[in-house]
Amino acid sequence: MKEKTISVRSSGREQILIVTRDVNAALGELTSGEGICTIIVPHTTCAISVNENADPDVPADLTRALRAMIPGVRFDHGEGNSDAHLLSMIIGTSLSWPYRNGKLVLGTWQGIYFVELDGPRERKIIVYV
Repeated sequence: MKEKTISVRSSGREQILIVTRDVNAALGELTSGEGICTIIVPHTTCAISVNENADPDVPADLTRALRAMIPGVRFDHGEGNSDAHLLSMIIGTSLSWPYRNGKLVLGTWQGIYFVELDGPRERKIIVYV
């Protein structure tokens, strides 16, 4: 198994960054072949997902919707970020996705989303083949 780590810097507490190019660049360094890659974020307050990469309003819309999903729940966790832990668990911290010729096989409008839920922070995305 081969791996490549990508660094991502968020600028807000909740933020969606489209990282498709970064993941494809990592894949290109790892392989020119085809198969299934695994993309993970080794953190408990962020997530990784696939969604639309064409309209710049979609990430902001989804960020607002994620915030609205957490009503006035009382969390006891002392760091004050249990909402981020919950959303990370719901969205997920890994993807398995096909690639061909060292690039992700995505639909026309699909892109890889890094979902920051407790930033701003420096984070890692790891791509495995």
